[in-house]
Amino acid sequence: VIRDFDAVVDWNPGVRASRLESGAPTEVGSIRVLDIVDGTQFRETLLAHSDLEHYYTYDIVESALPCQNYIATHRLIEITDGNKTLSCWEGDFDCDPAVADELNRIVGDMIYLDAQRTLNIYIQELNHD
Repeated sequence: VIRDFDAVVDWNPGVRASRLESGAPTEVGSIRVLDIVDGTQFRETLLAHSDLEHYYTYDIVESALPCQNYIATHRLIEITDGNKTLSCWEGDFDCDPAVADELNRIVGDMIYLDAQRTLNIYIQELNHD
């Protein structure tokens, strides 16, 4: 579900469209362009990808977010008790201290948390089809 770098549009409610500008969906160095529902765009580079370890890491090279050096990893971890999967999505970035609290809220709640909730629903619907 999260394997292909450009498939984020399938489960992230904040993304209106996603396309690869270069590379392939699992190719390190690929660049994706995300059209966000608020009308902004993000350009992101796939920095690492592992089918074996079930993760990918990317950076944001262009966005409206007031931050720099943004790097995030989205990882799936198997939980053998109950046949479940834990989805961990974490990022790190630099920003002006004056906007740090607000930016952490935007990234943590509006991006990661909202997307994780929708990803859970998306996976449940796939399992019922």
